Amino acid sequence: MKAKKILTALTALLIIFSLNACENKPTVNNMPSETDIISEENSAVRLKNFMTENEKSKVSIGELTLLDEDNISGVELTIQTKEDLIRFFEENKDNKELFLTDEEYNSELEKIKSADDEDLKAIHNVAVDGRIYRGGFNPPLNYDGGYLIYYMADKNTVEFDNFEDFKKWYREEYLNQNVTDGYYGQEESDRIFEDMQILFQSVIDGTYKVIEAEEFDSKYSAQFKSTWEFNRDEVEAIRDSVREISIYDEELDMDFLVHVTLPPDFDESETYPMFVFSDGVWRFGNCPSLWNMMKSDEIQDIILVTIGYSYQHDGTSVNERARFFYEERDKFVDFVTDNLAPYLSENYNIDFEHSGLYGHSAGGVMSHYAVFNSDLYENQPFRYYIIGSPAFWELHRLDSEENPDAYKNEYGYFERNNNFDKILYICGGENEDPVYKEYYDGYDSTLEGIANLTARLDSYGIDSYRCKIYENTGHWEFIPDMFREFFLEFYSR
Repeated sequence: MKAKKILTALTALLIIFSLNACENKPTVNNMPSETDIISEENSAVRLKNFMTENEKSKVSIGELTLLDEDNISGVELTIQTKEDLIRFFEENKDNKELFLTDEEYNSELEKIKSADDEDLKAIHNVAVDGRIYRGGFNPPLNYDGGYLIYYMADKNTVEFDNFEDFKKWYREEYLNQNVTDGYYGQEESDRIFEDMQILFQSVIDGTYKVIEAEEFDSKYSAQFKSTWEFNRDEVEAIRDSVREISIYDEELDMDFLVHVTLPPDFDESETYPMFVFSDGVWRFGNCPSLWNMMKSDEIQDIILVTIGYSYQHDGTSVNERARFFYEERDKFVDFVTDNLAPYLSENYNIDFEHSGLYGHSAGGVMSHYAVFNSDLYENQPFRYYIIGSPAFWELHRLDSEENPDAYKNEYGYFERNNNFDKILYICGGENEDPVYKEYYDGYDSTLEGIANLTARLDSYGIDSYRCKIYENTGHWEFIPDMFREFFLEFYSR
C-alpha cells in the first residue's frame, strides 16, 4: 500500500509538471512563422490515388442535403408480429449472445409458437416527427398511461406504477447515466427525452400511424441525419460553399459522407491549404464559424473537410467510432491518406505543405496514430495534427489490440527516423478526467496520457508542438475556443 501511494504521488507530480509545461511552452525555432504559413510560391500537389476502379465508380458529389427535410410530423411506426418473431429466431439461431444454449433457444421459440397472435404484437420501428426514435423503450401497443414493466439487458426488471414515474426514472437515471457514460451528448439526450414523451402520448391517445416495414425502411433510409449537431441558420448561411461527397472504402466496407466547405470567394484556379476533421457528425457544425473567420480576414482561406458516415449510420455510436478510430485505425488512416486526400487533390488545388488533420477522444488516438505512422506512406497530405483529448486508455480495453502499449513509443517512429517535420497541437479539458474514471482500469487517464506524451516528445528532442489544457472545461466544451486559437495561430492573415 505504501509503495502504491508513493507511485501515485510521483504520477501526480509528473502530470502537474507536464501540464505546466503545456501552458508555458515557448515558441520554438521550427514552428512556422506567420509569413511561412501560406505564400504565393506554394503550389498545388496531386497525390497518388490508390482507389480501386470500383471505389472510383461509387463516388458521388453534389449539393448539401443535410438541411433537407421531409416535413413529416407525428408518430409513424411498424408492428412486430408473431411471424416476425419466429423469423428473427430462425435467422439468429446461432447467435450465442442471444441464445447461450440450444435448450434455451428451443424453449423460447416454443413459447412464441404456442402464444396467441395478438399477444405478441408489439411496436417495432418508430419515427417521431421524421426522426428515428432512439430511446430504447417502446410502450406496449395498447398502453393507457398506467403500469409498465421492462426487462433490462442484465435480466433484471424495472417496474412503474404509471407513465409519470417512468418519465422521472427515464430522465434522471437512464438518460443521465448514458450521458455520463458518453453514449449520448446532453443535447441528444434532451431530444430523445422529448421524442419518448411524444411516442408514449401518441400511443395513449391512439394518434400514431402504422406503416409497413418496407415503407418505413424506404422513407427513413437517412435515419441518422437527425443525430448531426449543427446550427441550422449558420449552416444555411454557408450552404452554397458546401459540397457533399459520398465516397466508399472497400477495406472498411463503409460509405463515408464528406462535406467540403470551400472558402468565401473560392477561385478554382487558386491553391488553398486543407484541414480535415474526423467526426463530421459534430465537427461539420464548427465549419460556419471558421468560414466566417475567413470572410472577416481573420485567417487565411482554407478548404475545410469533415469526414462522417452516411446518414444510414450513426456517427455518434460508440461502437462505430471504436471501430474506425481504435480497432481499424490503420485502415481509416489508409483511407484518408491514399483515397480521400488524393481524390480531393484531383478536384481542388491543395497546398499539402500547410494542411492538417484533427481528431478528438477516440479520434485523438487516431490522429496520434496517423502522425507517427506518416513516414510509412508515399503520400504526405498533412503537416499539422491536432491530437484532442486522446483516450489512449481505451486501447487496453480492446480484445482486438495486439499491442496496446505501442502508442507509448509512438509506434516506433523515432526508431525509424532521425527527424520530425510535423507540427502537433495537443489539447484537453482541465475537468475531463473524472467523467471516465471508471474506465481507466489503472492505466493513464486522458490528462495523464497527454502529460506522458509531451514528456516523451521532450525526451525525443521534439519541440515542434504546442500543448494546452483548457481551464474549467470538460471533455469537449473547449473545442470551439481551441479551433479559434489554433487557426489564428497557424493560419492568421
